[in-house]
Amino acid sequence: MEVGVFEDQIGTYKADTLEELAGKLGITDTAAFVKSVERYNECVAAGKDLDFGKEGKWLTAIDTPPFYGIHRHVRVSAVVSGVNVGPNMEVLAAETGEPIPGLFAIGNTAGNFYGGVDYSMYMPGLSLGRAHTQGYVTGKYVASL
Repeated sequence: MEVGVFEDQIGTYKADTLEELAGKLGITDTAAFVKSVERYNECVAAGKDLDFGKEGKWLTAIDTPPFYGIHRHVRVSAVVSGVNVGPNMEVLAAETGEPIPGLFAIGNTAGNFYGGVDYSMYMPGLSLGRAHTQGYVTGKYVASL
């Protein structure tokens, strides 16, 4: 099996500089593009993505040519990084980690179900069972209050 970047694929570009890559991608504000990459590299150097919360173990500097870019169309198949919840699906306060009385989240609005910020693989309908089960757990808990 061949591994690597397939430059002959539609919408896939290779360049020796970030400025050149911006041009190939049709990005009109080259300076902003380069600044975004520089900011990302600062986060990599710090070992923490303060802008988007990407885990440090996944941070890799974008600093060695050649640089690659692809055109992608934004599409959301699921929202998987909701608010943190406790075992009874109570929303936990970000500052304290304590349950917020009377506030619950289930399904894809309840975060960290998959141990991170994303699904480990794409499986249509995967969140349906989760939402039903969490709704049941939440309902039982609320009824017991």
